[in-house]
Amino acid sequence: MFLVSYVWLHNQIHAVISESVQTHNQALGKLKQQGGTVLENECKNNTLGSVIVNGKKSVWPLTKSEGLKANG
Repeated sequence: MFLVSYVWLHNQIHAVISESVQTHNQALGKLKQQGGTVLENECKNNTLGSVIVNGKKSVWPLTKSEGLKANG
């Protein structure tokens, strides 16, 4: 599981991605103190991302713990 939030701050959208609720809330709190506004909050379970490496698309785990599980 991981948490994803998007925050509008200084005319930019900042993505905050965390595995820990406490760490995630701390990061959001710091951005809010600077005048940021949370646009969206999501919680993802067992989701894989993809990345293009050397022109080829490959699936990769989005979290460190998922990567360790996949590698045994």
